[in-house]
Amino acid sequence: MEKSNVISRLTNQLEDSMQVKQKQSFLIFNTIRRPPVYNALYAATSAQNMEASMFHLGYYNAEVKFNADTVNRKVKVKYTVEAGNPTRIDTLRYRLQVPELQQLAEKNVNRTLLKKNTPISKLGVQTEIARLVDTFRNNGYYKITAAELKLLGDTSIAALTTITDDPFEQLELLAQAEAQRDSPVIRLAFILNKPDDTTRIDKYYINKITILPDYIPGDVLDDPTMFEKIHQGVIIRYRQNLFAPAFLVRNLQMKSGNVYRQIDYYRTIANFSKAAVWETVNIRLIETPGESNKLDVVVELMASKKFGFEASIETSYSANSNTNNALAGNLFGISGNLSLSNRNIRKEGIKMTHRLRAGIELNNNNRQKDARLVNSQELSYSNNISIPRLITPIKSLNNKYFEASETFINFYAALNNRLDLFNTQTFNLNYGWGYIDKRNLRWTFKPINIEFNYLFNQTDSFTRILDSIPFLRYSYNTAFIAGMSAGVSHTYKYKRSARAVSRERFIRLNIEESGLTWGAIPIANKYKRRYIKTDFEYKYTVNYENTALVARVFTGVGVSFGKDTTLPFFKQYFGGGSNSMRGWPIRGIGRGAQQLVPFGQNIFNDRTADLQLEANLEYRYIIARIIPNSLTLRGALFLDAGNIWNLRNSNPSGGVDSAQFRFKNLYKELGVSAGTGFRLDFNYFVLRFDMGFRIKRPELSHRRAGWNIPDIGFDDVFSKLFGRKEENRKWRYENFNFTIGISYPF
Repeated sequence: MEKSNVISRLTNQLEDSMQVKQKQSFLIFNTIRRPPVYNALYAATSAQNMEASMFHLGYYNAEVKFNADTVNRKVKVKYTVEAGNPTRIDTLRYRLQVPELQQLAEKNVNRTLLKKNTPISKLGVQTEIARLVDTFRNNGYYKITAAELKLLGDTSIAALTTITDDPFEQLELLAQAEAQRDSPVIRLAFILNKPDDTTRIDKYYINKITILPDYIPGDVLDDPTMFEKIHQGVIIRYRQNLFAPAFLVRNLQMKSGNVYRQIDYYRTIANFSKAAVWETVNIRLIETPGESNKLDVVVELMASKKFGFEASIETSYSANSNTNNALAGNLFGISGNLSLSNRNIRKEGIKMTHRLRAGIELNNNNRQKDARLVNSQELSYSNNISIPRLITPIKSLNNKYFEASETFINFYAALNNRLDLFNTQTFNLNYGWGYIDKRNLRWTFKPINIEFNYLFNQTDSFTRILDSIPFLRYSYNTAFIAGMSAGVSHTYKYKRSARAVSRERFIRLNIEESGLTWGAIPIANKYKRRYIKTDFEYKYTVNYENTALVARVFTGVGVSFGKDTTLPFFKQYFGGGSNSMRGWPIRGIGRGAQQLVPFGQNIFNDRTADLQLEANLEYRYIIARIIPNSLTLRGALFLDAGNIWNLRNSNPSGGVDSAQFRFKNLYKELGVSAGTGFRLDFNYFVLRFDMGFRIKRPELSHRRAGWNIPDIGFDDVFSKLFGRKEENRKWRYENFNFTIGISYPF
């Protein structure tokens, strides 16, 4: 065991009156609050607690001593721990007397944590007892508990009890005994502690299964006002015909006549809960009256409301405009969202959700001559259907390999108006499956993925921009996508450790293609785009009592084929904004070392590309609990690094392209931003304000590899961040970005 973990464990054994409480201020200063009065009795009790804690770790001969030094009315208490060697496991045996229990224990012995030559610990013993109980309950022993298992340990030294007439052999045995005193071992045996109630070690079988799909607290099984149906041997008693019998039975993992298995009990609860059409799910197990070793199962389901309605407002703010329009100031976006859900179509838990979204982006500099109040407009509608099972030709696939599954059909249509630039109409349709396998991997597969993006009403100024920038000319055009996509993600949560409250790892991999599988069929070839695109994301989170550290890495690349030289613009990567490189406005960083358009020029400046690399690090902490359990003010320090690049040379002359990815230039062309943020945490959502400064600018890669700490001090911080003079606006355009977002950035 790590020394630091042992020290942390021992520190937790201090009596409350021996603990010095500290408060952290400004992240670096620690202040002692209300230091306790020293009491030798509490110090001695703490030492005893430490010895008990060491005993639980297998250090049976550990001793803890303490001494107190008093200087200037201050007491310093020092604890000395003489741990000795831990007692290690020599052998592990099972003597359970019941043949089937003995067989089950020996069959799964490889899963035990009590391995030979490892230290014995209380946690290891408790874990092994829990494992045995779960194993037995998953094989019919419904009533068995930890009380029916008992552990015996023998630490006697065999060399001292062995009799021999050979004096040389006796000396050898004594030498072995002395060595064992320095490295003590223990022989373990689990035995069955037979209870007074012998049914506790009986094997049980499932008898009758009854489902109450519209259960109300207080209902009884023989209520004469209920209707009754029997489907595949399962009794269904109900007041209203809200759910199809096949749907109810399909969620059962238990079957009449089968051996009771605890894992089937929990899976049944999980299946009904994931259906999202019941508020609460409860299963009662009743010993069948008049019959031994049989259980009646009663599933009690409290139905939710069939329809759900939600309304929300989203806002975004950027201190810089990526249009570089001299008349454009800071951009403020606001959108309204309405959704209507039907959670139980066809009485089978099929969910359909309609969403309507309308948004505009406003320019706060609209008072100037010829300036517009509205920069862009968006209107969209989506329809999502989720069927809580896999609809495939292989009927047994649904429950045989997966813990949970769904079939989905998604449709999306949107109209976007970028004023003075262009309009787009978007239509998406995809069909696929999502499921979680036995390893808790979450898979998504879309065998049908169709997207059509129609670009129209292009202004003369935008056409001239496309003619002058070939990369944009290849990207911004009408495109048709037909192909497949697949993705997998996994979240691994670690158990609480001595240092952290929790740790979590998240990994996601996604790949999609167009025009290479069924999309190769000659349909709409004029607009069809051919490519392969893949994304990878890794996130690691460590949560402490009042702080958290989050690290994230993202990489994405898209490769086009045939006549296509780049991905379509709505599939390209971009950086900047509230969830990416926060020192830049959305679509404001890159490509590569490409120069920023001079401040004040009216030129379209969306930066998108085929390759993105990004890494983020964020330290989160609590500033104040404004309203306990309702509103918390949180702070954050963050560091973002990354950029986007072209994969192919987009220079018409074939010369050097500063936007093309070259590994030798990677370090120079990485952008880096650092900043701070404030978050209002309302428990159900988080309102976020982030201020990012660009400390490494890709367009300056020719000078000090782009490192350029913003020139700002206490004497001009307010004028540069909030001043309306042109020089201050230019400084913000080149060095700073402020965003408002909802929820955490990643």
